[in-house]
Amino acid sequence: MSVAFAAPRQRGKGEITPAAIQKMLDDNNHLIQCIMDSQNKGKTSECSHWRLPIYCLLYMLCPDRWVV
Repeated sequence: MSVAFAAPRQRGKGEITPAAIQKMLDDNNHLIQCIMDSQNKGKTSECSHWRLPIYCLLYMLCPDRWVV
């Protein structure tokens, strides 16, 4: 999965396209599903593994970061 590498390419270039936003949303959804699966299996310690990628995606989706 390209979660850690998809968003930084967009950084600072002002090239936030609807496709790039959708990719980040899809990646975020996948990570949330992984967390829910881990919680349902009682593997809560694995949930912290997904925390940083989600924070990075949420940061990249923040409108204040977009250059217009």
